[in-house]
Formats: sequence, structure tokens, C-alpha cells
Amino acid sequence: MRLQDLLQFSSVVIQCHDFPDADTIASAYGVYAYLKKNGRPVRMIYGGKKKITKPNLLLMVEHLDIPLEYVTELPEAEVLLTVDCMHGEANVTPFPAKVRAAIDHHYYCGPELQFMEIRSDYGSCASLVAELLVDEGTDYNEASEVATALYYGLYTDTNSFGELCHPADRNLRDFAKFNAGVFSLLKNSNLSLHEMQIAGAAMKEGKLVTLGGE
Repeated sequence: MRLQDLLQFSSVVIQCHDFPDADTIASAYGVYAYLKKNGRPVRMIYGGKKKITKPNLLLMVEHLDIPLEYVTELPEAEVLLTVDCMHGEANVTPFPAKVRAAIDHHYYCGPELQFMEIRSDYGSCASLVAELLVDEGTDYNEASEVATALYYGLYTDTNSFGELCHPADRNLRDFAKFNAGVFSLLKNSNLSLHEMQIAGAAMKEGKLVTLGGE
């Protein structure tokens, strides 16, 4: 499967797995940006019992302008694309869909879909999406938000770059032109939510702030 295969559809919904992590969000965002650039109506969603509560993910969505929606029903679309997961898995809300597609880096032994790209030797789905973008002649570094999301997705899914499994992982690590300030904010998620909110607000205003005392 190539990303251009999705352009034949009039509308696409991209589904992250339940309890989303940075890799599924980043991967969905990369595909979302490609489809938007090519004029396709597209939405990013996730389901499950709970909305995102982890501070680093909330800040990721906020600072990278990621249009991720929590839904209980599937928005109308011609095709449903799951990223970093597959329909039928326990952590994927089973929304009904006319056409299914999938991009994933986990081992899969289920039924084959007409549109699917599974590469289980990649350390992250973000690396796979980055490579798919490059294959379409799309530079993910054109948008700092996309590059930063993909870089952070790789970072979190490979144990801080300690488990890079494929050359595509190393390419993303080495060539992504990410926003260092946002990445640092997300990486330092050991701060309390209140402290990160202060840091995030300060960063938006271009101020330097010291947390936890003088």
C-alpha cells in the first residue's frame, strides 16, 4: 500500500488505538497532513472508555496543533484507516466501516486487507509513516509540527532511541527537523501537570521560566 492509494477515496477517517500513545498519534498526524495537503476531507479519531489524560500527550496535541478527536461513534467516511494498530485487536474500538485500511509496525497474522502496509521490523509506526511520506515525494520536514510529532513518536516507542530496529528508524532520528523546545517539553513529562502547563504557557509567550523554585 502507498499513501496515494488513499487519494481515491472522497473522505478518510484515521483511527488511533484506544488509550493512544505518542506513536499512534504521530503516525495518524503524518497521514492526516498528507491527505489534507492533497485536498481530501480527513479526520483523526480514537475511541475507548477514556479520553487522553497523560500530560505529555495533552501537550503534544496542543502544541503541535493535532486535530485528534475522542468519539463514541464513527464519523461518516468512505474508508477507515487504523494506524499503529489493526481492527479486531483488543485495544481498538470496533467501529463499523465500508472499507478498511491499516498502517502498522506490529506483527500481524489476521486476514489481509485490500489496503494495508505492515512492517513489523520497524521500531515505530512513526518511522513507517515517515518513509511512506518520502516515497510520495513529500518532505515531512516542511511542517515542523509533523516532523516533531514523528520524532517524538519514534523516541517514545524505541525507549528513547535505544531500540532502533530498522534503517528507517535511524533516518527519522537523524534527519527530522523537529522543534527542540516542544520536544524538550514533551520529553520532560516527569513534571507535574501544573508545572507543564506553566512551561507550555511560557513557551507560547516566548518567556523563560524556572520551575520548582528559584
